[in-house]
Amino acid sequence: MAPLAFLKLVNPLRWFRRNAAFHAIHPAERFRDLIERERSRTDRTGIRFSLVVFRLAARKRDSYHTLSHLAALLLSRVRTSDEVGWFDKTSLAVLMIGSGEADAVKFGQNVTDSLPEGVAVPKVSVHLYPNKRGGEEHAQPRKDDVTEAGSVAATPPTPTTENAGLPEDAVMPAEFFRQLPLWKDILDVILSLIGLILLSPLFLLIAVYIKIADPGPVFFRQNRIGFRGKKFECWKFRTMKVDNDAAAHEEHLKSLIKGGDQAMIKLDARKDPRIIPLGWLLRQSGLDELPQLVNVLRGDMSLVGPRPCLPYEAREYDQWHAERFDSVPGLTGLWQVSGKNRTTFKDMMRFDIRYSRRMSFWMEIQILFKTFPAIVQQLRDHRAKARGRLDEEKSVAGKENR
Repeated sequence: MAPLAFLKLVNPLRWFRRNAAFHAIHPAERFRDLIERERSRTDRTGIRFSLVVFRLAARKRDSYHTLSHLAALLLSRVRTSDEVGWFDKTSLAVLMIGSGEADAVKFGQNVTDSLPEGVAVPKVSVHLYPNKRGGEEHAQPRKDDVTEAGSVAATPPTPTTENAGLPEDAVMPAEFFRQLPLWKDILDVILSLIGLILLSPLFLLIAVYIKIADPGPVFFRQNRIGFRGKKFECWKFRTMKVDNDAAAHEEHLKSLIKGGDQAMIKLDARKDPRIIPLGWLLRQSGLDELPQLVNVLRGDMSLVGPRPCLPYEAREYDQWHAERFDSVPGLTGLWQVSGKNRTTFKDMMRFDIRYSRRMSFWMEIQILFKTFPAIVQQLRDHRAKARGRLDEEKSVAGKENR
């Protein structure tokens, strides 16, 4: 080092010049908002976008030097329609609106090739939304795709076909999602543990009744679609007879999804021959879902969130419906305390997406406190419906006797 070279390190003009490139970079929280905005826009219009992430291997002494060069280079190369922001503490990303995979890969390669000598080359990954490959990164570089300089070699785009539904094995890339708040995990663990302890006598009572009412297992386990499209095994108290046919339920769900303004009512459990005695009461009161407290403890579910959907239900979803997977599925949720059976399928989706976007501690507490009154109202509605049906049957029988 030259005798006076150390003066460059303390020169304030040098610091301002290096930081000027960061002034036009979106903060991480704002950049996440932009990603969510583009996801919503893409779900409506069908126009895909790409996310190019530049990651440094680790926090090194020269990481700030590298990031300042990278920031200045990105801002000079992006189009006016693109957005540049912090992806995390050591990563920058570019939101390329209306760009496909091939263009995004080429952009990443050109940027890394243009970095000056002596600057550490970041790792580049490209993510396409919507992703139709079940969560695989569309342009994650392989070993033979990286040149000696560390840049990503361009690969031809893989043709994709639009699909109205969500594939059963689709796990959505984490790059398009916010990190869930820590308070939600803490609340779930504490309240689910308390619930399991206090409700253990009720668990035993229901289990004994199911064994007496119908031979077979006490619990019913079923694959559901959860957070970010991940499959998990959901637990319930069994309310149906063993080896029942699910075809009727599948057709009923399809009719609700395609019905538009049709109310989200369940099949008539009182007359359904598949239901065990008093199984309708367990279902209407939500008691059959209490074993899902175990799913909450395992992290597959939360106390509050959208109801976990079935795989064949997800296949019927439109692209914009997938936004409900932004949050962990729950025992109760905004839809459940906002009318539930009096709402349509589209209403349910809008409630679930609204919760995912506006999630807060206060909203969580409000939903939990509204759940029990909502269940009571649901039982009253079911009772009123049963009385109306009984009166109608008596009226018809009276006319026939005349």
